[in-house]
Amino acid sequence: MPIFALLTPMLGCTTTELSESWRIDRLRVLGVAAEPAEPRPGDRVTFTSLVVSPDVAVASTVWFACLVGGDDFGCSIDESLLDTLDPSGELSPDDLEALYAAGFIGAEPYLPPVWNVPLDALDALAPEDRLEGLTAIVNVTAIPEPSSEGEELDESDLELAYKRVPVSEAVSPNRNPIIAAIALDGVEIPEGTVASIDRGQPYTITVALSDESVETYPFVNKEGVEETRTEEPYLTWYAEAGEFDQTNDLWPYFEAIYYPPDDAAPDAKVWVVVRDRRGGMAWTALALRYR
Repeated sequence: MPIFALLTPMLGCTTTELSESWRIDRLRVLGVAAEPAEPRPGDRVTFTSLVVSPDVAVASTVWFACLVGGDDFGCSIDESLLDTLDPSGELSPDDLEALYAAGFIGAEPYLPPVWNVPLDALDALAPEDRLEGLTAIVNVTAIPEPSSEGEELDESDLELAYKRVPVSEAVSPNRNPIIAAIALDGVEIPEGTVASIDRGQPYTITVALSDESVETYPFVNKEGVEETRTEEPYLTWYAEAGEFDQTNDLWPYFEAIYYPPDDAAPDAKVWVVVRDRRGGMAWTALALRYR
């Protein structure tokens, strides 16, 4: 399994913040979703990611996971781990065992990311604190294909993102939102369809969530009193070209005005990512053809 070369620059990279820019002009990790969104100890969690780039292919996404306290950020990856791996580029069973012990959970497309939440993850907490639980951090590193044969990648070529995953024994654990539809000027665009639009003319893009995506759930506040809360999902818009009147929308006003570019390539994409403030996430894309 030839992922050793992918791990080498990833383990040595420095932490950089995810850009807040809506324009997709470089390799970006726009979203990471866990399923289930709020696992319990012993659950098997699978992950998907939204990795986009305007001009380079993605060779792999490498995943690590760890349990941390509420204020910690990121997993600490021991670079000396490289010394234990087979330098031929193939991973032996012993290599994989060492990687998994260090928090490695996958390297797409070779190993889909899967994390088995430790059965004892919440054992250190008092019974009443297990309802809120702890936070797991997932490190996701997107690695591009080299632009030429023999080119060596360095940390500036990579894109690093983090995903916080709550692990709890909540009575009503969070679920990922579901995007039911995306529409252009009121016309629903089926998934996989390319929508033709005119340059220089504004268009209204709207997003609809499934009814169950806006959850009502019990919450115990700091005084120990149970409250009923309703989620407030929000959207973030991204595009390869053109502009938006705003790049964030708060439920229930899920729409943005999109202004196509006057001069650009004939095709481009728009992405929208929805987050529910409890770690849930979903996304969809709209393919556009400019006339």
